[in-house]
Amino acid sequence: MPPYRYILEPYHGKNSRFTCPACGKPHQFTRYIDTETGEYLADNVGICNRINNCGYHYTPKDYFRDNKTIASPKPVALKKPQPHPVDSNLPRFIPQAVFHKTLTAYRQNNFISYLKSIFDEETVSNLIYIYKIGTSKHFNGGTTIFWQIDTHGRIRTGKLIKYDPLTGKRIKKPFPATTWAHSLLYKEGYLLSQCLFGEHLLAGVPGAPVAIVESEKTAVIAQAKLPDYIWLATGSLTEFKPDKLNILRNRKVVAFPDLGARDRWKQKALELDFPIIISDYLEKYATKEQRKQGLDIADFL
Repeated sequence: MPPYRYILEPYHGKNSRFTCPACGKPHQFTRYIDTETGEYLADNVGICNRINNCGYHYTPKDYFRDNKTIASPKPVALKKPQPHPVDSNLPRFIPQAVFHKTLTAYRQNNFISYLKSIFDEETVSNLIYIYKIGTSKHFNGGTTIFWQIDTHGRIRTGKLIKYDPLTGKRIKKPFPATTWAHSLLYKEGYLLSQCLFGEHLLAGVPGAPVAIVESEKTAVIAQAKLPDYIWLATGSLTEFKPDKLNILRNRKVVAFPDLGARDRWKQKALELDFPIIISDYLEKYATKEQRKQGLDIADFL
């Protein structure tokens, strides 16, 4: 379950922004949606983006207070899927029940704590919901799960990473706190077929431009900073490859490689039969020290 029942609708182009009921400005009003049903609340429940000039904000709490006869639906119970025969030659997927159980305990999630130090509560809630970020007790708790969900809603796997809640840096001592969900759940026999982190977002916005980065953390942060793109992550330097990227055909795609990785990604892009722009923004403006550190675009936003 998302951390909040009602959230502001994530930006999916100007059609996801409405006329403000207070100031009358078009494409400036963000409505609240019910995360369990995907439906909007009443037309006037939302916030005007013109915070200084208008300031209208009618919250779900206000709405239900003013309309006490309207009952809030109860949460839907999740049922564990029944086991069924699996073809060993086909990719396997993480059970939905396992996935849903991780969508909680965000107060104990170190990465979420870091996000709350740089963004407001509402923005963080939206990011959690958009990317379906999970929480794990692995590595003594506080660990984040970045689920790889494809355009059909299937859970390919999840990457577990523990971060420092203050700096947002990965925990690497006494050992790198990183592992995979499928390796914890299945000791053998799991035929892994990865997809891009955030790939599930493509299904809802077929014409939206896409930005690709290496790190899942970077994709999440960049989505909040530059929401005109759908931000996806390869998960590693070497996962920028055709079998993952073919899903982006017929879209405008810009890749932002980490410092020092541009030439490798540029070479890989030549293997595709559709264009991907490999940005040189970081290479142009980075200092010698920044290049040495291998920083990514999130460090410049």
